[in-house]
Amino acid sequence: MKQEIFRGIRPDDLGGRMGLKNPERGFRTEVYASTIPGEIAGMCTVHQKRNKLDGRCLAPPCVNDMIRGNRLDGVEFRHCQWQDELDYCAYDGLTVIQGYVYLNKFSDGRPLSAAKLEDIEEFFFQIRRRGIKVLLRFAYELSPCIIGPTGATILRHLEQLKPLIRKNIDIIYSLQCGFPGWWGEWHHSFHHLRSDVGFQRDLFAAVLEVLPVSRRTMIRYPRIKQAVYGEEPLPEALAFTSDPRARIGHFNDGCLAGPGHAGTFCEPNREAEFDYVTRESRFLPMDGELLWHDRLGAVSGLAAARHFTLHHFDTFGIIHSHSLGQFEEYSIDHWKSVPIDLRDLADAGMPLAADYCFDAQGEPVLRSYYEYIRDHLGYRIELQRVELPDVLIPGKPFSAKVYLINRGFSTPVNPRPVHLVLENGAERVEIPIQTEIQRWFGCHFTTGEAIEQELKVEFLLPETLPPGRYRVGLAMPDEAETLAGRPEYAIRCANDLEFRDGVNFFQTRLECISCKK
Repeated sequence: MKQEIFRGIRPDDLGGRMGLKNPERGFRTEVYASTIPGEIAGMCTVHQKRNKLDGRCLAPPCVNDMIRGNRLDGVEFRHCQWQDELDYCAYDGLTVIQGYVYLNKFSDGRPLSAAKLEDIEEFFFQIRRRGIKVLLRFAYELSPCIIGPTGATILRHLEQLKPLIRKNIDIIYSLQCGFPGWWGEWHHSFHHLRSDVGFQRDLFAAVLEVLPVSRRTMIRYPRIKQAVYGEEPLPEALAFTSDPRARIGHFNDGCLAGPGHAGTFCEPNREAEFDYVTRESRFLPMDGELLWHDRLGAVSGLAAARHFTLHHFDTFGIIHSHSLGQFEEYSIDHWKSVPIDLRDLADAGMPLAADYCFDAQGEPVLRSYYEYIRDHLGYRIELQRVELPDVLIPGKPFSAKVYLINRGFSTPVNPRPVHLVLENGAERVEIPIQTEIQRWFGCHFTTGEAIEQELKVEFLLPETLPPGRYRVGLAMPDEAETLAGRPEYAIRCANDLEFRDGVNFFQTRLECISCKK
């Protein structure tokens, strides 16, 4: 058997300080998606506002400390400035965009118009074209609001949206269970839907029915999920099943804003709700963002990293309390200037690769909390070693073992296949590996010890396998046939390896020879 040992990415590697671009994880930006003049549309990023050509004020106006920005300008969105924003953030490896689709013009109960549905379809087309995914949320209400949808209106509109969502589910990272309340967060719902458990049960059922059984939604307030399904957190035995509890994750849009996270966790059960999310977020999607302007206090990089580890965050907003979205510097800017302390990370049981803070000469390199959080949101798959046969013999069994550690805060949210690839020019053999990538937990939940995943490969090579030297690699493509062949939707390992055509190629090459009798 041949063995190859791998190392993690070092800061002095080519591109070693850049964000590793991987699908369905990491920092995210956001857009208000509409090309219809007069609808809520555009971005809230400062760098875009500095490039306005129509005479608008450079500074985004604020009311009661809430940025109003350009949320009434479908023209801005139609001019694709949100796509420029992705280029602006490319260094940090962004692959997810939070897409708000406001339906406020239909709050009175009218059906969604054909023009509105076509507009949403065009947004999906642009997402697919850019090679990213959307964290999708539908909403009706902003602050202040003078009208809002009834529960019946929301359910009727969701039924209209069902064909569109199902058609584009491959590029929808997750459909959040938003809809009522300001910004689709449920609070301040005009018709008090946050208190209507019957509607909540109906909406959960309707959203889950729209989605494939393997896909999940998210809700901001854990007590809403508890009101419908009980206060016990999701047990591991039901994780990644069709049980409704296993299909409803969380988003925290008041992250670390005071003890209750701006109302995400409420008295008298604040600690119990927090623990509820701690326990079940290991198996469910988790997203969030800070408040604008550091309202309720600044958040340190260490506190954020600890919380993201505890609640297994997959994605996090990069706009709020950051100079990217505001003219002044706030918490996220400070994360960039404070270096991580390895003792703090170790004491808190936070994941870290041996090579992350050291160069090729073994000299320490300061890494900021911003880099650390950016690089460990979601999954971070680091190959450790691989055991391969000495040669390939057509028609004979092929056995191999791949060992890896997930250094991220969480695991891949959506299922995807895992293949060992043998390649020689145009000849390519994909060997499926029986594993559940969503269960590649980085550490034991109780002890915090790192978990090394062992992938076993057993395969009968085709008798027609041509002779030659074969490259070997690991591929983790998207599960959708429409995206499986697109490298930008495949997972890249956190190793100094060639990543080409969606495959992490090892250095080892195997010779294919004829079977000698």
